[in-house]
Amino acid sequence: MQIFAVKEALLDESHDSKYRERLNLELEICRTLRHPHIVSYLGHDYTDQHLYIYLEYVAGGSVASILSEFGPLTGPPLRKATLGMLEGLDYLHTRSPPVVHRDIKGANVLVDLEFCVKLADFGCSKCSNDTKSFTTLGSVPWMAPEVISQEGGHGRKADIWSFGCTVIEMASAEKPWGNGAFNNMMFALHHIATSPEIPPIPDTVSTSCDDLIRSCLRRSQHERPNTGELLMHEFFGPIVSKPRGPNAIRRFKTL
Repeated sequence: MQIFAVKEALLDESHDSKYRERLNLELEICRTLRHPHIVSYLGHDYTDQHLYIYLEYVAGGSVASILSEFGPLTGPPLRKATLGMLEGLDYLHTRSPPVVHRDIKGANVLVDLEFCVKLADFGCSKCSNDTKSFTTLGSVPWMAPEVISQEGGHGRKADIWSFGCTVIEMASAEKPWGNGAFNNMMFALHHIATSPEIPPIPDTVSTSCDDLIRSCLRRSQHERPNTGELLMHEFFGPIVSKPRGPNAIRRFKTL
């Protein structure tokens, strides 16, 4: 007997074509992904005007729920969770065609009983050789400036910003920018898009972790590293092996 999770979506005449198109896109993306740090697709059914997507059951819940219950991650658990997220993101970004997640945050990162993190929820994702988008999707505190400003479009580097924000979330057990940073949505959007600031980095993180986060949170998307470059960062320790390709798993050793 296998335990699995079910994502249910209503399909009736009240939903427009864009809603259905987005569901179909999410389904098509999920069906193609196979990686230890991505929640696995197990199948789907259409019944009684519903779409049911069957997914791997991840018993530990979300990173956000763990932070809420136990507080910030530090030391090896923070490093392990950060590396797992980055491995999953690298797999998405180096596929052909690439997948841009577009909603990286603690609530969309699940954890199994061995503390292996898995990226989940591809409802906002895009799979295309043209990764540039002009659509504002995602969750505001984790959102990159270019996603809000819509100047020149955005792509995989917006995921890098959100990844950096999620490392801050894990290290602080708060939303990026702080739980009480914004009084209203419009102020938040304006501040993230136009201010020269970046979300505050907890002073509890190591120097190498601080450097990793800052490299992800460069205001210009063109100055941010890609996933392959981030996997080389000293925060993860010396590289034991680094096979390339969309199905490769990189292995690191921390001395």
